[in-house]
Amino acid sequence: MDNVTPGYFGKGKKLRSTKEVAAYLGVAIQTVYNWRHQRKGPDYVMVGGKPMYEDEAIDRYLDNNRVYLSA
Repeated sequence: MDNVTPGYFGKGKKLRSTKEVAAYLGVAIQTVYNWRHQRKGPDYVMVGGKPMYEDEAIDRYLDNNRVYLSA
């Protein structure tokens, strides 16, 4: 495991911390904590006792919360 890149899990899956997710989505870290407590927001996996977020889960969350405007 000498060539393992930190932050990657499985085959090229990037895992983001709560802080990284908050920055990526442009919300406060507390908002991500609140979503998790309320069982809202992106799906996550627990790694070493810490919630970590896959990019695919973040994209899915964004797609599921998209507001379509009629033309």
